[in-house]
Amino acid sequence: MPPYLYKITVAFAWPNWPFICSQVFGENQPTYSCVCESQPYATYGFATPQTPADLGPLVRVELISD
Repeated sequence: MPPYLYKITVAFAWPNWPFICSQVFGENQPTYSCVCESQPYATYGFATPQTPADLGPLVRVELISD
């Protein structure tokens, strides 16, 4: 597992995870991802700490490990 693991939770159905990931983390590419297209959450891992973008109340990002 990468040292910095982030969980993104959305408040809508069938999210476009590649798009959401790029909006939250910009050009930074995760080294790990666990995505289920039909679920409202996905997990992304990075080797370095990230500063996720605030996309408003419908998209929550939390650091779950460091």
